[in-house]
Amino acid sequence: MEVRSTTRPGAPQGGVSTAAPSAAPAAGPPDRAPAEPVHWSRARVLGFGRAVGGDAEVCRPTTAEQVVEALSCGGVDGRGIALRGAGRSYGDASTNTGGRVLDVTALDRILDFDPETGIAHVQPGVRIRDLWRHAIPHGYWPAVVPGTMHVSMGGAAAMNIHGKNAYAVGTFGDHVLEFTLATPSGELLVCDRQRNADVFHAAIGGFGMLGCFTELKLKLKRVHSGRLRVWGIPMRNLEDGIAILEDQREHADYLVGWCDLHARGRGLGRGVMHRADQFEPGEDPDGERFLSAARQDVPSTLFGVVPKGWIWPGMWCAFHFGCVPFVNALKYHAGFKEGLASPYPQSHGAFHFLLDYVPRWHWMLRPGGLIQFQPFVPKDAAARVLRQVTEKAHSWGMAPYLGVLKRHRPDPFLMTHGLDGYSMAMDFGVPVGARRRRRLWELTHAMAEVVLDAGGRFYFAKDATLPTDALQRIHGADTLARFRALKRRLDPSHLLQTDLSRRLAL
Repeated sequence: MEVRSTTRPGAPQGGVSTAAPSAAPAAGPPDRAPAEPVHWSRARVLGFGRAVGGDAEVCRPTTAEQVVEALSCGGVDGRGIALRGAGRSYGDASTNTGGRVLDVTALDRILDFDPETGIAHVQPGVRIRDLWRHAIPHGYWPAVVPGTMHVSMGGAAAMNIHGKNAYAVGTFGDHVLEFTLATPSGELLVCDRQRNADVFHAAIGGFGMLGCFTELKLKLKRVHSGRLRVWGIPMRNLEDGIAILEDQREHADYLVGWCDLHARGRGLGRGVMHRADQFEPGEDPDGERFLSAARQDVPSTLFGVVPKGWIWPGMWCAFHFGCVPFVNALKYHAGFKEGLASPYPQSHGAFHFLLDYVPRWHWMLRPGGLIQFQPFVPKDAAARVLRQVTEKAHSWGMAPYLGVLKRHRPDPFLMTHGLDGYSMAMDFGVPVGARRRRRLWELTHAMAEVVLDAGGRFYFAKDATLPTDALQRIHGADTLARFRALKRRLDPSHLLQTDLSRRLAL
């Protein structure tokens, strides 16, 4: 195996870290100067949904050597160290209540970008926003992006994120060419599809259980316009949405369906499918003008006047005063008007990053927070299973306020959520009070049984509730044995832990 050697600095000294991510990444070679001792400070560390997590000791290294040093410090009270990027996982994938958390957001440099090939060499704290802002003037865009631009490269690889084109181009890991992994044993291990291929295919999607990414190389895709051609397509119900996905996926570059999961009966899952296609060279007369970072950012005001930071309190009122069914109905009926106006041009940023349109939108679920239940179901069972779990939520009196339907394909990564089928991201507001909260967890367990019985899978970047036996039912004994063997090899002291890994008894 190929490794990069590193020299560990001396033991850490006391103190409180005040390091924070830089405002923008700098381009240039990595800093290989001897690392300063790392420092741990007490902080509250929650999942993005703010429903799970707790206090932990946090370290923010600024070099790969400091990552190795931090890993050498060990955990506290047997609870190990969790790896954390930008903290956009909804649940407990990057929290470690009572333990330690290694936050890589200060490792935020774009080390190199080749405008001829579209290959980027980045540190793990670089966010998707940093990358596309650097690449778009050269006519490149990240091959896979989620609904927010504030995900880190390390987190994207560790969770093997997917986007609105998963059915066509696969997951984030399909576009990673190489990475360097800092292991708890002190090595910097270089991995690609030939060198240390077993680690390459297990660490991508391995939710931070094998080591910490310190550098990644990935291939971006060529774009000839800063805009996409977009259609809004009304969906009568869930089954209609699935049919649209099947009908359009051979020709569309992106497809995603918003679903009204408060609707019932034949209208359950009604909504709007959005299709987007790239323009061919010379097809969009204004396309080159939009190949700039300034024309891609999500606007900061509503109607050019109202600061978007003022919007979430209105959303809080809509949620807590029972207006969600009414708002969803309005959005569904507006989809017919959008369909008549289609196609229309829209910037890449405006199409992809809907979750960034309203800053702090997740605060509308305060004080309980939110969780997401996102089942991945094989195509032949998808319509039945997704309808069944939604109806179960209705029968329990806990309908999801939001649903997002996508098509997927398999990928080669060991702990993948990818399959030949569909997913439905279902957002739930967490009730206040232990009894009502426990009832929501019981509902998700009942829903998970339906999914697991159908051979479905789950996405650990979103999960907060799966029971302990789910891991083996999702991946099977053989796959888990292979992953655990790699963990014993790379992390023999079981240093890398999270609230998620303990919950699933990895």
